[in-house]
Amino acid sequence: MLHLARLALGLFAIAGPALAVLDVDILDLKDGDLIPGRYIVSLKPAVDIVSHLDWLHGIHKRSLELCATAGLMKSFSFAGFSAYTGEFDDSVIGMLLADVNVLSIEQDRVGSISALVQQGNAPWGLESISSRNPITDNNKRGHTYSYDSTAGNGTFAYVLDSGVMTNNTQFNGRAIKGYNTWNDTESFDDHYGHGTHVAGTIGSETYGVAKQTTIIDVKVVRSVGYSTLSHVIDGINWVVNNVTGTPGRAGKSVINMSLAFETSSTLNRAVDAATAAGILTVVGAGNDGALASSRSPASSRTALTVGAVSANRTRASFSNYGSAVDVFAPGVDVVSLWNRDGVQSTLSGTSMAAPHVAGLALYLIAQDSNLDKPAAVKKRIAQLAVPDVVLNAGYGTPNLLAFNGISVPTY
Repeated sequence: MLHLARLALGLFAIAGPALAVLDVDILDLKDGDLIPGRYIVSLKPAVDIVSHLDWLHGIHKRSLELCATAGLMKSFSFAGFSAYTGEFDDSVIGMLLADVNVLSIEQDRVGSISALVQQGNAPWGLESISSRNPITDNNKRGHTYSYDSTAGNGTFAYVLDSGVMTNNTQFNGRAIKGYNTWNDTESFDDHYGHGTHVAGTIGSETYGVAKQTTIIDVKVVRSVGYSTLSHVIDGINWVVNNVTGTPGRAGKSVINMSLAFETSSTLNRAVDAATAAGILTVVGAGNDGALASSRSPASSRTALTVGAVSANRTRASFSNYGSAVDVFAPGVDVVSLWNRDGVQSTLSGTSMAAPHVAGLALYLIAQDSNLDKPAAVKKRIAQLAVPDVVLNAGYGTPNLLAFNGISVPTY
């Protein structure tokens, strides 16, 4: 999928000075990277491109006395579209910006081809999230997961849980230790297994929705499945500072919290503050078979709250419901990783539903640069979701089942 950054003429100067010489190998650049010193200039309709390029040659020739650049590299003209690409220094760019014939100037950038990938022998939850059709059997594995090859590349999943076995081979080196809120009490390991299971659903090779995301372990739960509001808020505090203080993380990071407390306005405000900082928080609705509004962070007004369904698209009996729920996702008999390498575990709960949607959010963010705000991601997930298929969704609950929007061709 190609992503291009368009620069309005009046704002172009903020992109920084043009580099005189292209001194990098394009093959060393990644998808989305800007190419130093290279630009695409579009002309207004009806402008004679030949006359314009004659003028360009003249001003570029004069600029060579100060700085050697390649100048015009290639021109394009078809169906009313006229443009060209080249390497130009600051003085030429300044004259192009002032030229009334120029429609726009856009810095060239790298893109990569994305492709449909289909994983065989996948968990049922991955097939559910990548198909509008219902699951046809009750097998935990043996299903097909269809997804775009971008697969969450360049995104970051902050897993606030019992810890993550970051050296599990299923993460292929994409999982790292972040912060342990229990540092004075317990080692920075997943003694409980829950966090590794959750992280596996988000981004592991076999069980993950976003198979190329980076997992960041933020331990807020002790080995017995115990946490406190202050530890969770401490974890959120660390995440927000880490994201906002690390170049390239803003707009590409998602928090997953598969945990629940009785309603706490303080925890909800912490989640809302993370949202205001540009970080989407995905949470489980809770496992009480009651209103999700009775739990935090599920009742946070800005969290993306996820209820659980079984393979037959029936709301799980334990899953909370109500208007605080945004979407449903697989949460019964979900297979994923455990805190021992090579071991598969099966768990049920809205704790398992939330990471399906956290992974989905990261997957979509990697595909669309416009999804750089939590509200935009929530809106996109609601738009893609399959409506009115969840049985016994619960009074007042939006009847939406998470779907990644993939289109699988039929031949």
